[in-house]
Amino acid sequence: MSDTKYLSNQICRVLRLQKVLAGHENTGLTISEIANKMDTTASQVLRDLANLQNEGFAERCPWDDNRWRLGIALAQISNKVRINLDQAQLQLQQDITNYSKVF
Repeated sequence: MSDTKYLSNQICRVLRLQKVLAGHENTGLTISEIANKMDTTASQVLRDLANLQNEGFAERCPWDDNRWRLGIALAQISNKVRINLDQAQLQLQQDITNYSKVF
């Protein structure tokens, strides 16, 4: 869908925030670093992080309370997708085998 009238600046910003956090799981990022990368304010980043944290999509780094990283929710979603794709692939392979039998 290319119609921009349905887009929400807030939702787009939060999704971009997740992309910024991606790849920093070992080091995390500070709120200032995130704000600089997103060209927004630290207070806005903090609000967005609080929402992501509430839903499990972001978390404070256990070794440094001032740094943030992606939360477990994205990994859980990714694992569900992988499991479903694996099951679909097995079903497809079974269908191919069944339809390939010569009587």
